[in-house]
Amino acid sequence: MNEDKISFVFVSILIMVLTIVYRNPLLLLLLVVVSLVAFKYGKIDIGSLIRKIPFFNNSINLSSIKIEDGYIQKGNEYIGVLLIYDIPVDYKDLSENSLRNSIASFYKILQVGEQVDIFFRKKYVDSIKYKEVLLHKAQNLRIIIDSDPSNSKAKRELEIINFLLDRISEGEYPFKYEIYLLIHSKNKERAIQLAEVISKGLEGLNIRSRLAKKDEISNLIFLSECKCNKISIPSQVPFLTPFSVDKLPKFQLRNDGILLGKDINHGIPVFWNIDTSENPHMLIIGPTGAGKTEFLINTSLQLSLNYSIPIVFFDTKGDIKQRIIKRGLEVKILNPLYHGISLLKANNIPIQVRAMQIEKILTNSFDLDKIHSSIIFKLIYDTLEDYYSGKISYLNWDVIDEKAKSMLDEITYLYISKIIKIIKSLDHGGDLVDYITTGLNVIDITMIKSETLRKIIMYTIITDIYNKFSSSVDNGTKIVLVLDEAWTVIKNEKVDYPLVADLVKRGRGHGIALLMATQNVEDLGEMSSVYLDNIGLLIFMNNGDKEFWNNVVKRFVNINDEEIYNNLTFLGRGEALVRFLGDPRPLLIKTDIITS
Repeated sequence: MNEDKISFVFVSILIMVLTIVYRNPLLLLLLVVVSLVAFKYGKIDIGSLIRKIPFFNNSINLSSIKIEDGYIQKGNEYIGVLLIYDIPVDYKDLSENSLRNSIASFYKILQVGEQVDIFFRKKYVDSIKYKEVLLHKAQNLRIIIDSDPSNSKAKRELEIINFLLDRISEGEYPFKYEIYLLIHSKNKERAIQLAEVISKGLEGLNIRSRLAKKDEISNLIFLSECKCNKISIPSQVPFLTPFSVDKLPKFQLRNDGILLGKDINHGIPVFWNIDTSENPHMLIIGPTGAGKTEFLINTSLQLSLNYSIPIVFFDTKGDIKQRIIKRGLEVKILNPLYHGISLLKANNIPIQVRAMQIEKILTNSFDLDKIHSSIIFKLIYDTLEDYYSGKISYLNWDVIDEKAKSMLDEITYLYISKIIKIIKSLDHGGDLVDYITTGLNVIDITMIKSETLRKIIMYTIITDIYNKFSSSVDNGTKIVLVLDEAWTVIKNEKVDYPLVADLVKRGRGHGIALLMATQNVEDLGEMSSVYLDNIGLLIFMNNGDKEFWNNVVKRFVNINDEEIYNNLTFLGRGEALVRFLGDPRPLLIKTDIITS
């Protein structure tokens, strides 16, 4: 650095220091004057200063870029440029499998290069002028067809033009497009060679391409106005344009197992593979008359046929056994008033565990608070311990009643004694679960009108089934429990004393599947999240209420407003939206019904 430049730098620094010390920005004007004088007499070089700024120093040196027909040279790198100028097939002309194969083939073709960039240029055109051109073409084609009715090519062109005219009238905007492929390489010959190989490969997909000309490459690099010639509309999206294809749930979940019905949108059968499902449980939600019971029965029948396992229905209205018999199928009717239940029979279950199970059954059946639940537990546990230790020679509810009378104050005893008397009317020492066999079994509780008694029976049988089948783990599905109108037992189930909710969480490991139907998500009670997080197959039957789809269903499946207003609110009887656990992509199906 010479003395003049050193002097200029010194003066500049001095002026800036004085500006800071005296806090007078006017002194900066003096720096501007000094700089102008120094620049005029060549004491400083502005270009040199700019080049020292990192932003400008890192900018691309355009003089190092060379553009020729078919390629770009940038320093030691060569880039072959391919222009795709015609795609005669759009994605709507292809089937789902053909589209998948075409996309896979397209990207396999591009794998010949180390790096391939795809540029898509799009320019909207005047829809009015384009419409006039189409109308003129249509008129000429009609004349050709009138003179030669066998001209299939003219008929096809007229069909396409009419399609375009309809879409433009509906508000779609036509656009021109170009697609460029940039193939990177280390030398010119290989860049062009790779581009030509890709071009030949694309011919097999009916995609026409060629090496781009020098002016076309320049227009691309400098983002000049698109001079595209090919015109399309959104409904006729070219093959390489970003587009969406309906995403279906995992193939292994819906391709084998139990036939649910037919996909309404794709016309393909939809299955539920209970073996690969995260959980073997099913929940159907829908209003009265939607077809919930029919769907429950249909799914259960298929499970019975496919797996040769016991299917246990809890029939509260009497319609399930009638529908099964009407189909001409064999069914075993089990009446708890005749076959009996036995709460006090431990069945090789530790007495503490059995006492806790009975506590849960009675707490949920009688809606007990924690104090009375604890009293029930102590009475049951002490009595069981006395019996199995040999202190007492017989075991029944009279023994428990006597123990309660001696332990409790009069008011508490009267309350507990009332519960014991109700239980005694049901508990005859029999074990209904022992009568359940492979095939269809219906627990007929239509004669029992009391909701409390129904709950005692259902909770007891569910618990005893769990005890019987939980001895082995992960041996596949061994039994299926079917709860129509499931709200009768799950809506008021207590969080601290779960029975059905506990079975939903643990059932898979012990081969116990649970199929349920109810009218609303609210019917699931306080533990709705337990059910919804562990249900392998969630089904929403037809419901014309938009709020139901917006406020309820949207929380569990991926649906948009258009689907709600155009499809879901107009579903008919037997039509449903299904969701597989772990995959929020739903399917619209028409359920399949076995009639015989």
